[in-house]
Amino acid sequence: MSDIRVTYSGLIALAIGLSSVFTGMIFTLIVTRRLTAEEFGIWSIMGSMISYFLIAEPVISFWSTRQIARGEKVGKTSIMTSFVFSFGTVPLYLALSFFVSNATHQNFYLMILGAVLLPVTFVSQTVTGINLGHKPHANSYGLLAFESIKIPSGLFLVYFLDLGVNGAIITTLIAYIAKIFIQIYFAKTQLKSKFVTAVLKRWLKLSWIPIYSNLAHVFSIIDVVAFSIITSSVKGVAYYSVSNTIAAVIANAGLISQAIYPKLLAKGAHEHAAENFTRLMYFAIPLLGITTIFSKPALFALNPIYAEGSFIVVIISFRTFFYVLTSVLYQILMGIETIDLEQNPRFANLAKSKIFFIPTLQNIQYFLHIVTVVITVIILHSYDTPELELVKWWAIIGFILQIPFFIYAWILVQKHVKFPFPSKSTLKYVGSTTAFTAVFFLSSGRIINYQHSIYDFLPRLILELSICVGIYILVTFMVDKKTRILLKAIFTEFTTK
Repeated sequence: MSDIRVTYSGLIALAIGLSSVFTGMIFTLIVTRRLTAEEFGIWSIMGSMISYFLIAEPVISFWSTRQIARGEKVGKTSIMTSFVFSFGTVPLYLALSFFVSNATHQNFYLMILGAVLLPVTFVSQTVTGINLGHKPHANSYGLLAFESIKIPSGLFLVYFLDLGVNGAIITTLIAYIAKIFIQIYFAKTQLKSKFVTAVLKRWLKLSWIPIYSNLAHVFSIIDVVAFSIITSSVKGVAYYSVSNTIAAVIANAGLISQAIYPKLLAKGAHEHAAENFTRLMYFAIPLLGITTIFSKPALFALNPIYAEGSFIVVIISFRTFFYVLTSVLYQILMGIETIDLEQNPRFANLAKSKIFFIPTLQNIQYFLHIVTVVITVIILHSYDTPELELVKWWAIIGFILQIPFFIYAWILVQKHVKFPFPSKSTLKYVGSTTAFTAVFFLSSGRIINYQHSIYDFLPRLILELSICVGIYILVTFMVDKKTRILLKAIFTEFTTK
């Protein structure tokens, strides 16, 4: 599958991802403006609980991506297995919902409807894994549909009918169904294959690898439920989740690298990694600058009650920035691993491989994260520390723990895929970001007007954001040759058939 076009897929993903930021933010705005902090906290907790029961899904998608990228036909085996697995998670979700509702003194019946999101989320992730192996950009079209459909549905169900959390759940369900149909359309050539029992047996035999890999994701979101149980409140979770929503804008920079993993699996040249990492920095650095300086106005836009949490957004933004860089480095390391090409790899060899070692690093990081957060919150809560202060420490712990793992990931990459850190380009991108940051502080006071009416506030916010983005593109185009090459590459990629 060496015909995967890294730049094309990456640019498609990035363009749609950034577009989805605005569409997704509109839906979030609808939800945060209509739901109370407690209701939004419940909505966030439900999202975390759903993620817990997706731990078995990578048993399918992990191997599907790797095998399809190498030309194997396992699509039908993947999708049929996913349908069966997905419905088995519903009873487990309901049991956890009952426990959490009692611990946080929330309405259990409000959480029940969230169970309908489990099967569609499960299947969507499986088809995402299928497409990642042969058409990475197809997942971007599914994402665009998902985020776009949430807007009219959310307006009708959450805003006009005022269905609250239930309206948000139904809206998300409708969006997932549309996303799955689009994903299946692009995956149709892979789904024409036969169901192969031997493939499924091999996946189940090696299921401990993707399950072990996915433990990091579970660890990374346990803190949401743990925090709410310790404090017996969901308000702090609401502040943390809203801040994460803004900081998550930076994660879209990682989409420029989404095709690196399948490209390396298909024996792509290591030079792709070096070039792609520079392009990642081009987008990640300004997005970090934007989420940082726009933290207060962005929170105000979502709901004025969250505006005092801007410091939390800043800390989570820096954590997200280094998380994105670390994740891309991990993808490079996983992409060059070949141990799974063996028909019956020995456990000892698997345990020594990057397929096992990278998840081990992630598990260690998030285990330390959850333990440190729980201990810190318990101690501070015993002294009646204000909830917003607890959330600040929650964010700070995550940021501090991310740094050493990024440094170690870079060291590992240098041992296997040697390429220099793009220091000159990075300095130019930081300088250009500093330029629009200076303009923001000079002009935002006259442009942004903190009116409670979103109709007065949002247009001015968008104008200020457009000015900052325009300055960044202009300055980097003037001072950086690689930016000019990138713009030329964008034109070339989108005009090449």
